[in-house]
Amino acid sequence: MKKQLLAISTLMAISSFATANVQFSDQEGTLGEPAKYTQFQHVLTESELQISDAEGKKGNKEYFALDGNFDGIVNQYFYVDKKSEALVFKMKNDHLRNEIRVHKNFRTDLPNKLYTLSAEVEMIDPVGSMKNSDSKQNEITFLQVHNKGLDNQGTHNVPHPLLRVVWKEDANSVKGHFWAMVKNNAVICKGSFGKKNKDKEMCKADVAYKKYDLGKAPLNKATAFDITVGNKQLVIDVDGKRLVEHDIDYWRHLLSYFKAGVYNQFTKGMSEAHFYKLEYKALETK
Repeated sequence: MKKQLLAISTLMAISSFATANVQFSDQEGTLGEPAKYTQFQHVLTESELQISDAEGKKGNKEYFALDGNFDGIVNQYFYVDKKSEALVFKMKNDHLRNEIRVHKNFRTDLPNKLYTLSAEVEMIDPVGSMKNSDSKQNEITFLQVHNKGLDNQGTHNVPHPLLRVVWKEDANSVKGHFWAMVKNNAVICKGSFGKKNKDKEMCKADVAYKKYDLGKAPLNKATAFDITVGNKQLVIDVDGKRLVEHDIDYWRHLLSYFKAGVYNQFTKGMSEAHFYKLEYKALETK
């Protein structure tokens, strides 16, 4: 059975190579292969890679390591820096991504089950990344609690994530801060086919979202994030300090999952994030 799954995964990866022109290579041994670093093996075996063709159309993405086998998955956008041993995610251009998606879809309302994604992240020169951007948004998403829908098949899939942790260039003159962008209700404000419900009161930006300032992003230093979901709560600790406790009872009917990497919401530049730690845990409490 395992061999069959591996064969299916390999075939899908080959198909993706052809479709997205995403190539994997070790650059003559100069790049570290993530699967070979013990500190990242657990989260990788629990995940798949969702990555864009950096030269492709806006919004394109393909899927690799669908069975959690990241052997040979390394290129100039996804690798480990051999000197610092940081897991590096890079990507060019607007609305393109390079992220791992943890396979586990979980409920957020159970009182005895908690799910945590922990990361130590350094954003590499995000100001320089956006110096030529003509986007009004100018941000990089690097951690997410996303939404699968009502079940593991994605029924009634709401496209908006519950949480995006972002580096934002400018938020009403607050420059270079980390932000937690929390979907504040479960209303579908934009369908999968682009149909918008702009007229609904619950879809107004200041109603549909709550934004938490997570502080100034340091230069040349990693920041520790611990995101915990469960018991109808979304909790975020930054460098050991609790900054977010958000009631998500309204999300109880939806399954969620974690993502980590880079998702670009700016133009004409390259994002880069170094993860010195990336861990996923599912805990059962009494």
